[in-house]
Amino acid sequence: MIDMHESIIRRGLKPRVACDLPGRLRMLFPRPALLPDAAKPYLHDVEEILKLLPGVHTVRVNLRIGTVLVLYDPSLCSARHILRWIDMIVDTGMEIAHEMNRNEIKDARDIASFVRQKLWMRLPQRLETEVVNQRRF
Repeated sequence: MIDMHESIIRRGLKPRVACDLPGRLRMLFPRPALLPDAAKPYLHDVEEILKLLPGVHTVRVNLRIGTVLVLYDPSLCSARHILRWIDMIVDTGMEIAHEMNRNEIKDARDIASFVRQKLWMRLPQRLETEVVNQRRF
């Protein structure tokens, strides 16, 4: 069961599409202030993590106004892929936060490595499933 704190964080990390053009996606995160202070030091990794998705070339994050601009190759991915990848990133972050609390992982390098490893393992499976589902329709 998702607790209230986690629900608030998820709501703050749920993007709204402000502009969706082929190869260019601008998202608005309407509640960046809802993020806990403990999460803010890791936000600089957002650009790198979004670029793990094949086809994503450039990511520009503006935390002050809560926007993210993603430039991507539309022949390799789509806005839908990017939004699903963000959902996976949030899910993975929540899992890791729970695991950190249980195992008392505190070192920033260990956390960053752990996050990338978990996301990397999920990425190929998710994209493969996505491609198969697109071929069905």
